[in-house]
Amino acid sequence: MALMFGVLLTNQRRSEGDLLMTDPSLLRLYKHMAWANHSVFTQLSELPEEALSYSAWNPEWTVGAVANHIVMSQPRLLARLKKEAAPTETAFPLTSEGMKALAAQSLKNDEAFLNWIDKPEEMLTFVRYGETVSFLNTTIVAQTVNHGIEHRAQIADILAINKMDVINLDALDPISYERASR
Repeated sequence: MALMFGVLLTNQRRSEGDLLMTDPSLLRLYKHMAWANHSVFTQLSELPEEALSYSAWNPEWTVGAVANHIVMSQPRLLARLKKEAAPTETAFPLTSEGMKALAAQSLKNDEAFLNWIDKPEEMLTFVRYGETVSFLNTTIVAQTVNHGIEHRAQIADILAINKMDVINLDALDPISYERASR
């Protein structure tokens, strides 16, 4: 998997001499998020399909629903950076094949996101929960990374509460990412 991210999520050029991702910390955090998300989604595709319907405190927030939420939010956050309307969200089936498709879509979303992540800091205005708000583009990038962390932990917790403690979050931390990327 490290090679995949070494190829997919590398510094790319917009034009000769114009490198994307001039902030190495931001790039590393985003790449880590993409790697960890993909790792979790791949694990979900290998679990018994009933595990995707497990929930804990909120019956609507199943493992599969949370995974879908992570991936469906990516184009919405990207649309904010691109100053576009949010795209229509379509959930992936709560099946092994659905999780494989979700993992593949997440990789595509990450690749698209990297083409927009390195822009000069700018205040963006958009509608969030029916209200017009303004946030820095770097805050949107930080939200994207934090959002993945938050919901990966939620997925791991839901599975553990349902006696399926299979996602080792320590194996998905930035240090593990760096080791896997070498």
